[in-house]
Amino acid sequence: MAALDREHQVNIYILRHGAAEPRGKTTPDAERRLTKEGRREVKAVVQKARAAGAAPALILTSPLVRAVETAQIAQEALQAGQVTETNALLPDSPPQSVWREIRSHAGAGSILLVGHEPQLSRIAAFLLEAPLAIDLKKGALLRLTVQDHHGPPRGVLKWLLTPRLARH
Repeated sequence: MAALDREHQVNIYILRHGAAEPRGKTTPDAERRLTKEGRREVKAVVQKARAAGAAPALILTSPLVRAVETAQIAQEALQAGQVTETNALLPDSPPQSVWREIRSHAGAGSILLVGHEPQLSRIAAFLLEAPLAIDLKKGALLRLTVQDHHGPPRGVLKWLLTPRLARH
């Protein structure tokens, strides 16, 4: 793939929510909260990302509680811009909806997406124009650089950080 035009690039960070409370009969799935360990892992990952220069101007998150809590931890640790909930990041939304949402925030320069699997891996594959599978662990963070112009996205994978790597 040819090098991306730096003038029209957007950095996209993709963060899977941290470990959440188990599914149960009393708590609806949408209301499951992060566990203490899930919070610790997300914080470790985003602190390493901050040290690597991650500074998103905007955070887009699924409206499910565990994703919103993850986005709030990221916002604080990354000293990031506003957190906006979007239905485009609900687990069953297609990647094209997420791309439209990203495009609606043209000029942000750097956006963090917070959501769920397997949707986030599908979004990454779509942005990379590649039929690939990514093992995106809970609390893991992926960085892509995507050509921000009219038409389909053209992305480049920059790095992937897991909670296990962040602890070292």
